[in-house]
Amino acid sequence: MNEQTKKKEEQVQPDGGYGWVIIFAIILLNASLSTLVSCFGIIFGADLKSMGVSAAQISLLLHLQSSLYCIVGFFGSPLLKKYQFRTIAFIGAAIWCSGIFITAFAATYTLLVFTISFITGIGQGILMPATYLATNTYFKKRLTLAVSISTTGATLFSVISPKICDILVTKVGRKYTVLILFFISLLSFIGCLLLKPLPKKEVQRDELVTLNNTKQTNVENSTNKIYKETTRPIKKDTITSKLISIFDLTLLKQPSYTVAIICLGVSFAAELNMVLMMQVVLPELSNFKSNEVANVTSVQFGFDIIGRLIIPMVCHYFKANPKWVYVSALLTATVARTLLTLYTQSYIIVYIACSIIGATKGMRAVYQSVIIPKLVPLDKFVAANGFQMFFTGAISLVIGPIIGVVHDAFSSYKPALHASSILSCFCVILWIFETCFTRKISVNNHVC
Repeated sequence: MNEQTKKKEEQVQPDGGYGWVIIFAIILLNASLSTLVSCFGIIFGADLKSMGVSAAQISLLLHLQSSLYCIVGFFGSPLLKKYQFRTIAFIGAAIWCSGIFITAFAATYTLLVFTISFITGIGQGILMPATYLATNTYFKKRLTLAVSISTTGATLFSVISPKICDILVTKVGRKYTVLILFFISLLSFIGCLLLKPLPKKEVQRDELVTLNNTKQTNVENSTNKIYKETTRPIKKDTITSKLISIFDLTLLKQPSYTVAIICLGVSFAAELNMVLMMQVVLPELSNFKSNEVANVTSVQFGFDIIGRLIIPMVCHYFKANPKWVYVSALLTATVARTLLTLYTQSYIIVYIACSIIGATKGMRAVYQSVIIPKLVPLDKFVAANGFQMFFTGAISLVIGPIIGVVHDAFSSYKPALHASSILSCFCVILWIFETCFTRKISVNNHVC
């Protein structure tokens, strides 16, 4: 026997150490870049009104941004296989920053769509998958804790950013407010710099290889080489079969997964619309002034943190099913919106309703990333999550403007709020039917 020693490189997640620097970097990235969109209504509310921009147009702008983020993130993820996540993060942050800078000089609705929806949406779509990969590279056992800290850290800044933006718009105007946000966004490059790739460790392994095996291997290689040189392969793959193979569309044969991506996509679009539009809804619906809108938004983001941290901890203790926790968040948000339509002039009810909506937003942010992994095996998770991301982006483009159209048709946000609730309730009903159907099949198979 001929003994041969080989060295193999492996990546081992440290579950700490420099990983916490990575989490800080991701918090810095999100906090420095996301304020323009999260405070869109506070910054541009007055300008949009003077431009005569309709609710449907505002909704389209915001949903187009989130849709491009999802779609670009889906198609851009393969770049991470070729380049380091730090490189991709720099590209995404640079595009996002440039979008914020150009927005400062955008004086028309068309330019706002180009700068906010397209440029920042594309930048976010390139950047965020890099941060996901960075987190997963450094964490395995503590992954849930790491993700919770990173998302909550960025949300903490969102609690104070509405008030800051309101003060800035009042003191220096919209243009210089956005320019200040641009200079803050440059901090994202520090975050990108901190996204250091995890060095691979050399693991020494002893392998015993016999001379006979070596010879046999050589013979097989020679045979394969001759076969490749003398044989022309028959191209049987069609475009359809390639798409099915690349995106693993066979997952759609699983009813629970198909229903999940439909419900997650539709509810994301319906709920996101109301969360982002709330800064525009309250001045019209409840006659809130800009500083009052800023206060409510800050409270809403504060309860978002509770929805991300405390409620999931309680649900985890009681071992609650992620799908039904998500469903409860949809139903609770529906109740809050209904209260908002019934008691529009009550400050207390408005604050309570917006607080509840903020908490449910935080809950959905956590559990929408947990439902899919519960339905598919680990080796299919990337394809399943990618397809769900693509579907969410596509359906958001359809549903978002519809809710805005409802407002313009009735000249009120009340029907628009009800439309959002109807879509969320549709998802709840669909999930209930899917559960009953799955259980019935399971019982029949057990009897047989």
